[in-house]
Amino acid sequence: MATALVGAAFSVVGKALAPFTDDLLKDWAASVKLGDNVRALELELLSAKALLQPVLHKEIDNSALMELLVMLQDLGYDAEDVLDELDYFRIQDQLHGTFEAVDRHDKGCACNLMLNAKAVGKHIVCLPACLSGAKGNRRGLNKGGKAKPNSRSCCNPVHAVGKCFPCSSLPSVDDDDNSMPNSPERSHTNEPKKLKFNRVDASKRMQHIIEQLRLVHQRVSGIITALGLNWSTVPNIAQSRPITTSESTEPRLYGRDHIMNGIIRDITGDKHCGEVLTVIPIVGPGGIGKTTLAQHIYHNEKVQQHFDVKIWICVSFNFNANKLIQEIEKCIPEVDGESKGTAAQLIEQRLKKKRFLLVLDDIWDCSNEYEWEQLLLPFRKSQVKANIIIATTRSPAQAQIMVRKTDHSVYLQGLDHKEFKDLFLDFVFGDDQSRKDHTFLLETGDKIIGRLKGSPLAAKTVGRLLRNQLDLVHWTRVLESKEWEHSDDRNDIMPALKLSYDYLPSQLQLCFSYCALFPQDYKFEREELINFWIGLDVLHLSHGENKRVEDIGLSHLTQLINHGFLEKRAKQDGPACYIVHDLLHELARKVSSHECLIIDSSQSQVSSLQIRPSIRHLSINIDGTSVQDRLTLKNCVEDFNTLDKRLKVEKLRSLMLFGEHHGCFVNAFGDLFREAKALRVVFLSQASYEVENLLHNFYYLVHLRYLRIESSSRDKFPNKLSRFYHMMVLDARNYDNIMDLPRDMSNLIKLRHFLVCEEETHESIFEVGKLRSLQELRRFSVKQEDQGFELRQLGQLVQLCGSLCIDNLENVQIKEEADEAKLIQKSRLHELRLCWNTIQSSNETALEEQVLERLKPSSNLLKLSITGHRGATCPSWLGINLSVRSLEYLRLSYVAWQTFPPIGELSLVNVPPEEISCKTPGKRFENLRRLELVNLASLKKWAVHDPCQLFPYLEALVIRDCSNLVELLFPHSTCCQQDNQALSFPPRLLELNIGNCPQLLSFPPVPWTESEAPCSIKIEGTGIPGLCKLVCAKKLNSEYFLEIVEKDIPDNTFWNVLALNNLSTLTRLNMLRCQPLPLCHLQMLSSLRTLEMSCPSNVFPFDEVDNHVQYQFPVELLRIHHWSASGKDLTQLLTYFPELSDLQLWDCEKITGLGVSVMGHQATATPGPSSSGHKVNQQQDARAEEEIVSLVAEGLLLLPPHVQELWICEYPEMSLRSNPLSDNKEDGRTGGGGLQGLSSLRKLSIWTCPKFLSSYYSSSFLLPSSLEYLELEGVVGFETVVPLSNLSALTELSIRECGDLRVKGLWSLLAQGHLTKLQVTETPKFFVDPKPSCVDEQVLPSRSSKLEELIMDDVAGVTATPICSLIFSSLTTLAIYRDAKVEHLTEEQEALLFINSLEVIRFEFCDSLKYLPARLHALPRLKRLSIWKCKAVRMLPENGLPSSLEELVIDRCPEIQSLRKNCLPSSLQKLVIGGCPGIRSLPKVNDLPSSLRELCILFDNSKELTRHCRRLTGIIPIVKIRD
Repeated sequence: MATALVGAAFSVVGKALAPFTDDLLKDWAASVKLGDNVRALELELLSAKALLQPVLHKEIDNSALMELLVMLQDLGYDAEDVLDELDYFRIQDQLHGTFEAVDRHDKGCACNLMLNAKAVGKHIVCLPACLSGAKGNRRGLNKGGKAKPNSRSCCNPVHAVGKCFPCSSLPSVDDDDNSMPNSPERSHTNEPKKLKFNRVDASKRMQHIIEQLRLVHQRVSGIITALGLNWSTVPNIAQSRPITTSESTEPRLYGRDHIMNGIIRDITGDKHCGEVLTVIPIVGPGGIGKTTLAQHIYHNEKVQQHFDVKIWICVSFNFNANKLIQEIEKCIPEVDGESKGTAAQLIEQRLKKKRFLLVLDDIWDCSNEYEWEQLLLPFRKSQVKANIIIATTRSPAQAQIMVRKTDHSVYLQGLDHKEFKDLFLDFVFGDDQSRKDHTFLLETGDKIIGRLKGSPLAAKTVGRLLRNQLDLVHWTRVLESKEWEHSDDRNDIMPALKLSYDYLPSQLQLCFSYCALFPQDYKFEREELINFWIGLDVLHLSHGENKRVEDIGLSHLTQLINHGFLEKRAKQDGPACYIVHDLLHELARKVSSHECLIIDSSQSQVSSLQIRPSIRHLSINIDGTSVQDRLTLKNCVEDFNTLDKRLKVEKLRSLMLFGEHHGCFVNAFGDLFREAKALRVVFLSQASYEVENLLHNFYYLVHLRYLRIESSSRDKFPNKLSRFYHMMVLDARNYDNIMDLPRDMSNLIKLRHFLVCEEETHESIFEVGKLRSLQELRRFSVKQEDQGFELRQLGQLVQLCGSLCIDNLENVQIKEEADEAKLIQKSRLHELRLCWNTIQSSNETALEEQVLERLKPSSNLLKLSITGHRGATCPSWLGINLSVRSLEYLRLSYVAWQTFPPIGELSLVNVPPEEISCKTPGKRFENLRRLELVNLASLKKWAVHDPCQLFPYLEALVIRDCSNLVELLFPHSTCCQQDNQALSFPPRLLELNIGNCPQLLSFPPVPWTESEAPCSIKIEGTGIPGLCKLVCAKKLNSEYFLEIVEKDIPDNTFWNVLALNNLSTLTRLNMLRCQPLPLCHLQMLSSLRTLEMSCPSNVFPFDEVDNHVQYQFPVELLRIHHWSASGKDLTQLLTYFPELSDLQLWDCEKITGLGVSVMGHQATATPGPSSSGHKVNQQQDARAEEEIVSLVAEGLLLLPPHVQELWICEYPEMSLRSNPLSDNKEDGRTGGGGLQGLSSLRKLSIWTCPKFLSSYYSSSFLLPSSLEYLELEGVVGFETVVPLSNLSALTELSIRECGDLRVKGLWSLLAQGHLTKLQVTETPKFFVDPKPSCVDEQVLPSRSSKLEELIMDDVAGVTATPICSLIFSSLTTLAIYRDAKVEHLTEEQEALLFINSLEVIRFEFCDSLKYLPARLHALPRLKRLSIWKCKAVRMLPENGLPSSLEELVIDRCPEIQSLRKNCLPSSLQKLVIGGCPGIRSLPKVNDLPSSLRELCILFDNSKELTRHCRRLTGIIPIVKIRD
């Protein structure tokens, strides 16, 4: 930390000097008579910098000197602040045209000073009181909030001015117009007032800083002189590293066995036997166990026997190839007859015929690839293969230098929890008996383990701290204080990690340390982290460098990754992210603790934190533990209030708030940060409030450089932004509708990044050319007003990069305007879209040609789109004089060209071939990856000869809305034919999109390749006969699917479009409304698992010859719908799917019966033994088969018996049939009726099949006992549930719209089965049942139901049924759904329904219900009550709700007028109200349950209720309002 103090002070002083790099500020200061002050301040800062520079990186062991360095650093910050404020007013004068902004006057400096003095005399007035540094100033305000007259301030303007400069330490006087009220609910409709400059106060502040700098400078200089030359020592990092040997101090290797065994298997097996030398780097942060792993590999018995020579070398910091070769040579035994020579020559001789293993441990600095190759040179000359070098390093960059194609790096992460716990407990206790004697410590030990992130060295460090004092007090103290972070033993975890940090260059140390301000495991995006560093102003150019700060930031990010401080991780749904690895985040917190305060509400109390006066950056993370209940919230708020007296808020430069619930503290934080006026960085994650409610002085933060608000509500983004003259990064990506930007947004002249969700936001910036530092302008609309939107605005944006869309180019009047855009100078611009409005475009095609020709971009452009251009020719820079050769993306839309870029041969409608030009000899796009041709109405034919040559890298091709396109040709020459296909798409194509090209009849077959990365294809609206749509793609779940939809006019020739031989990896096929694919072709899809088929005709996918072929398809899910095929055909089809487990049938009109096929019995009898009995069976089977043939002809479908899930929908005539072959008692076959032959069936759903069960007697068992889920909807014709009573495995039963079905038989399912969920709705007679039978009466009392959830719509029927008590004996969830008759429940009904075991009750769509059951309050276990769309309910029960209730939902109940006092139980944790306009308020705060944690106010409530609930923010932990 002492070394860091020198570096921090030096950095701050250097930053304070930044405004002096040009003369703008000096000239302006001279014009306002502050030139002498500024010059003196510059001299003192330069002197301080000169004093500190020679002692950078020196160790300090002098507490007094350290204190002086802290003072020097604070003065550097003060100097930076005052100069920053001067620069703010310089910019303000420049923008508003006042004389202070004039750099030079034509009549000379004297005239310039005179004019500026006049201007200063006009503008010396008071600043708003909110900018004063005096805390809590309320003087000068009367009760109405207006300023009282103050004779002193009026009569003595100099004195008044001296009190009003921003951040002044003098008392302030409030502005007369009270422009800055302190109420968090103030109106924000008025634009913030322009700030006014105070020269006198600025002069006094600078003089004070100068005097203090001189004083501290003298003291520091005197101490250095007095201490002499030896006052400090340069820390020798190399001396801090222990020398490792091959002998391990850890007898057991924890959690790395699989890695060790894998490496041993590779190096002793055949994997590397083909190579002379293989390098295996082991990479990971300090303390992760790299050396221990290498030691255990080295001493493995198999390894010892496999290698003739084993060498272990500890490299450490001093990587020198020659020295290492000499050291290695000494470790290799001499051989007979070796000749003298250099160390390298001796190694060659000794290892010539010996297999060796070399371990290079702890490599730090091997950044020179040549040096590494020099080291390997003597080892590559071995005549024996499979030699191995294992190298351990902390740096991934070092590993990249070491490895080659055949090598493999091993990256070590933290141990998994179980192995790490074993390691930790062994370090602490040593033996099992000690562990058993101290089990009371294990819970605290688990908490400590969770914070060590699986680091073995961390376990060892903490183990040493704990094992000598095995008592709970000591362990708790270690846990709460994180004592291991403060250990200074070089073998402990933090010193080990700190060593890596010390090895970083100072600029990287600074960037890494500020990562501590983000929560642990935070996923950074690349630009996000770089922009954050920009806001902190930690990216600085070296002398003479000509780079953007973004480039410097990217370089720093790359180096931090290479050094292992950031880990790059890929994401499936977006760009890569970066994470600070585990304990390195703790290291970042430690090294930044001098200036950064990180508060995590879940880890420590704020009141117990030691807060240094030097804190400049504050990060607060509020997690769910802080908002568990009102009491916890209150205690947390009081805890945070202790910061007020201990934290110097006025010095804060960064404020970062995280956690979805931190908005609960907005009122408390608003008071705390009232004086935070020096803020440069504001980052609000998941903000549920307006920023002005958090920072009352928000619009007067003159230093603000970085603003990022991630809103979790519908609050608007702050739009009065034009006074933030220092703003560099404005991140509004979380807001999807920012339309009201201020007219003078261009005042933000330092703005580099304005990040938005919708690019339309950018096009509303007036006079955007003033934002000269802007890096990206996503959209610019030409002349949407008379002034401020001309193309010359773009010409001034010299630093533009990223993407740019220029719209409404039809508004350009003269060709010279295009020159003013200066696109060719924007070398960092990678994407350009040029758009003419095709509706409003003029007929001046010649002008449009000239404009496009002059909008020539830089040759670095990667993406280009041109839309709506009515000119006749392609611009020369895209054609004959092709300059954008590096294009990766080209889109041409609505263009009327006759001259095209070099994309092949084009034929146009009504244009003679000789007038069409697209040939540019020797010109082609060298890297084109995506090509889009859209709305080219005249395009008739496109031929690309030798696409391998013209488009060698093309990956995506889009052709849409080309109404006259007839043909696409991609002929390959004989030298480049792809898989012997003369016509095929470009070789690397992965995506094809063809749409709305109704004349297109010809293009190559798809997919065009069979590869591990399946093609993505979408073809629709073409002229291919019969083809409506074809989609082929790979889903996120890795399912490769093909969907084909046929046109209304059938024509199966469209199958010729498919190259089926390239679909062997297809897993899903959907054939919708189309002629089915012949089975002989279907068998080519060897990976098919899901098949969907529908066809309006009766055509089926096999010919007569298929009847003699037994196909075997691997399909597991089959969906057939809207097909007119016969039962015979469908039955035969199902026999081809032996793996079928899920069958879905929907509306196949010829199917009228359903049965189960008997495997092994065919329609034709087969010869067998001649016994008489057998002959009888054969005769019976023959008759049964004849009967089956007859039934199949009539529409019977036989299901395969191995189906596990069956869904049947919309078969009005279908009935369940028995299979005669399934019931031959003499042959021992008693399969049973109905679907009992489906012995594996687990799930069955029958929808809208009214006759499905009508042909069976009520006493027959219809379904297999294996069934676990049954859903019947619209099934009528059977009277009772008795046919289902054999379903002993059934857990869920749903009955809807089942006519006259009654409850009889349900008792058996309840008492004997496993039924846990029952739904009975829209079946009015279900619960109408006579008394149970004698058998029932005997069974009922002796059995208990396992039913847990009941959904029903007949309260009267349920409570009247004799088995009601059995239904409700174990119920936990009850839903009364759409009971339109019940108005209130009788006492008897309440007693039967609302039993003590209920935990959830839902009333839904009960239109007549007026009164909720009175018995609710007596339910001891009820946790959730929901009242949804019960229009007549007037109030909650008078006698209240149960004391166990945790969640109450009242939604769409318009008749409820209020929530009375004490109506909410003391246990309530969550209250949801929506669509209740009659409720205008909640009970008073003191009458609300103290347990209430979450309040959700949904849509369509009264405005009064919404306002009332907003005021509960900070009282109720979580308040969510969606209005």
